[in-house]
Amino acid sequence: MTSGGNDEVLWLGRARAPGAAGARTVRVRTRGAAPGPNDVAEEIDDPFADDDGDPWQQTADARAGSQQQVGALELLAPARPSKVICVGRNFRAHAAELGNEVPTEPLLFFKPPSCLVPAGQTVQLPRGYERIDMESELVVVVGRKASHVAADRALEHVAGWLVGNDVSNRDLQKRDKQWTRAKGFDGFGPLAAWIRLTPPGFAPPAQARIRGWLNGQAKQSAPLADMVFDVPFLLAYISACMTLMPGDLIFTGTPEGVAALQPGDSAEVALEGFELAPLVTPFA
Repeated sequence: MTSGGNDEVLWLGRARAPGAAGARTVRVRTRGAAPGPNDVAEEIDDPFADDDGDPWQQTADARAGSQQQVGALELLAPARPSKVICVGRNFRAHAAELGNEVPTEPLLFFKPPSCLVPAGQTVQLPRGYERIDMESELVVVVGRKASHVAADRALEHVAGWLVGNDVSNRDLQKRDKQWTRAKGFDGFGPLAAWIRLTPPGFAPPAQARIRGWLNGQAKQSAPLADMVFDVPFLLAYISACMTLMPGDLIFTGTPEGVAALQPGDSAEVALEGFELAPLVTPFA
C-alpha cells in the first residue's frame, strides 16, 4: 500500500447488506480512486477493535467468501470512535469571519459519536433555530493508542484520513457559550463513506485544499497549510491530556466560507490534491 499515484490504495468502511441487521467492516483496494459501486468489498475483522491496534497490518486477511460489490451494500459511517474531538477556529480567516480571535492554543470540543452519519444520508435540521451552518473539514482517524506522544512521532499513530462536515447550530453556540448542544445533534457529523488508509508517518500534502460546496456553489477552499495548528501538533497536544484510542476521530477545523443550511439543501465536502472519498449530505 502506498500513499498516492496509480499504486494500490486501501480504503476502510462499514457496511451491511440491504435489510440485514448486522454491520461489517469492509475494505476495498483501488488504484488511487475512491471506491465506486463496481469495486469489490472484502469483509475483514475490525482493525480498531484492538486497543493497541495497527490497521496497516490487521487488514491483511479477508474472510473467505466475503467479497461483494460495493454497489450491493448499504454504506454506514466508516468508524465507531470512542470519542470525536474537534478543533475550533483552526483557520485564521474562519475565526475572523465569525468575529473571533485566533486561539493561541488549540480550542478543543467534543461531538458525540451518535452524531455521525454516512455520506448520502439525509440529515434532519432541528426546528426553531435561525442559523445552522456547514463546516467542511479534514478528519484524522487514530490507528494506534496515543498518550503523551511527541509531535515528531505523532503521525505514526494515524491510520488514515477522510472528510467530514462539522454541522453547527450558531444559535446555541452563542447562547450556551460552550458547544455541546450546538455541535451534538443527531446527524451533525456527516462522514465520507471511506477512510483512506495510509502508511505510518504519512500526511496529505500541505497544498491539498479542503473544499466545500452548497447546492453546487463553491463556499469554502483553503490549503491545509493555512491551519493554525497542524495535525502532528494537534495529536501531541490532545494526547497530552487524554489517551487517543484506535478509531477515534479528530475534526481538524474549517476554512472561511461557512454557509447556512436550509431544508432541501445539499452540502458537499472534498479534499483537492489528495484523493479522498467525497461527502455529499442532503438536508431536510
